[in-house]
Amino acid sequence: MVKVVLPSVWAADGQTEFEVPAGLLHEVIKRFVADHPSYARRLLGTDHEPAGYINMCVGDALIPRKSRATTVVPEGSTVVLIPPMAGG
Repeated sequence: MVKVVLPSVWAADGQTEFEVPAGLLHEVIKRFVADHPSYARRLLGTDHEPAGYINMCVGDALIPRKSRATTVVPEGSTVVLIPPMAGG
């Protein structure tokens, strides 16, 4: 299993950490949404694929958008989802 960590502002009932099976990052996010469909609008685009505007880290590494479909998330890892921020 891997741990998926959401921003606290997204947390339903205060829960920010969830466990899902390990796999490719793209699959981990889709599996998380399948298990927790209330997060679909935040994490998936209109094509039902993981949204490109959300930053995703595996451990301490920020994963570029183009690598998300091929990045392996090993057992015991942590995936941190970071919402987009605006400002100057």
